[in-house]
Amino acid sequence: MIQKWISINKFVFWFVVVIVASVWFFGRGVSGGVENKIFPGELFQVQRGGFDISVPASGELAAEKQINIHNHLESGATIIELVDEGTRVSDGDVLMQLNDEQIKESIRDSELEVSTGENYLKTSKSDLSIVEKKRDSELAVKQLAIDLAKLALQSWNEGEVVAKRLDLTLAVQTAEKNYQRLLKKYDSSVELYEQKFLSKDELDQDEIAVLNADASLKKAKLNVEVYENYTHQQEKEKKESDLQQAKDEHERAVARLSSEIESAKATINSRENQLSAYKEKLNKLRGQLEMCVVTAPASGMVVYATSVGRQREGSEPLDVGQNLYRNQLVMTIPDTANMVAKVKVNEALSGLISKGQPAFVRCDALPDSTFEGKVLSVGVLAEGGGWRDPNRRDYTVDIKLINTGGAPLKPSMRCSAGVYVESVEDVLFVPVHAIHRTGGVVWVWAQGDGGFVQQVVEMGRFSDTYAEILVGLEIEDVVLLRDPAPNMVLSRLEDEGVR
Repeated sequence: MIQKWISINKFVFWFVVVIVASVWFFGRGVSGGVENKIFPGELFQVQRGGFDISVPASGELAAEKQINIHNHLESGATIIELVDEGTRVSDGDVLMQLNDEQIKESIRDSELEVSTGENYLKTSKSDLSIVEKKRDSELAVKQLAIDLAKLALQSWNEGEVVAKRLDLTLAVQTAEKNYQRLLKKYDSSVELYEQKFLSKDELDQDEIAVLNADASLKKAKLNVEVYENYTHQQEKEKKESDLQQAKDEHERAVARLSSEIESAKATINSRENQLSAYKEKLNKLRGQLEMCVVTAPASGMVVYATSVGRQREGSEPLDVGQNLYRNQLVMTIPDTANMVAKVKVNEALSGLISKGQPAFVRCDALPDSTFEGKVLSVGVLAEGGGWRDPNRRDYTVDIKLINTGGAPLKPSMRCSAGVYVESVEDVLFVPVHAIHRTGGVVWVWAQGDGGFVQQVVEMGRFSDTYAEILVGLEIEDVVLLRDPAPNMVLSRLEDEGVR
């Protein structure tokens, strides 16, 4: 198909040359008396056959895949070494080196911060260990106070109270017995006194003894009442209060020491986060230091970003000493073995193109080489023609080049292309240069007897080279590819009333 297209285009080239020469000679013929002469290249005999219909396009080459080299330094990126543009590099070759003095200074400061942070963390962990031991010791003392208070309460309740009650009961019983004994003795003394066997003084002594025994009995009973109603309750509340205070003191110690431990743990956590931040900063700086030496991730040709696409306008050429901003595209390494032609197709013709259609591409720098291609994609949105042609609307079409044969192709090479839309077979056709239009009427200059006539035709499919004739011409009819001299015109459409 490509060879057929080449043959057709060669024919068209020489055909145009002949037309231009004919027009020149024709102009001379008007003044020289040979205006009726027709050269062979100016005539075309209608024939049946076929031709390819293709959509013309133009644009430039680009790598299908390319590696973009960006500046990944956050600040202070100044180029101190740079590979020449166009150099072919291998994987691992140095492409660019950036100034690293500021980063090295920052790394030294960051290493000092990491060391200080590690010391602070160790101190904080040691403080936590001390607080935990203090907690264990102090809570053991507080727990011992609780245990002792419990034992004191239990000892008082099961020992002292019982013993006290026994003593009080014994005192009451003793006083009761003593009172009864003395009371009987007094009664006996009264009888003896009445019988004159006992003196008054002895009777009075026995009475006094009874009175003392009665008082002792009442006092013993009062002691029991006071103990049960007052002293026992008072001692009980005191013992229970001592136990509760021991428990409260234990709880306060737990809360206080827990707070100290949590504070120590929070300090450790803060120190760990701070140390982690210092280490992260240090690792980041070390990574930035590694990024100061930019190496090629794959083999290819170096292309500066200032030479690519829109960056070419108003951009300073990449050079040593230039400062770069963060994430700036510095250079690309295109895969020149897999090239794509990015061409523009007029909006009116874009609907004829779809993915997978065959195509051909010719580069301005390699005019003798024509490359096969295949449509990879068609742009979704049209692009305007800019201020030069605001009414123009084009779609971008990507054409993958096939079998380039190691040709020295480079990105941004200007190229022309054609996308095969359809192959027309077994039809009558003439060159498109033979087709004329008057209003809505399509016609050709058909050769007649001794001159040419305007012959109305119906045109079918057409390419940029040939047009299919449906009605109006027969095989082997001859058409003129230029306007004839006035004296060679046999009839015009106006003569037949066609406007």
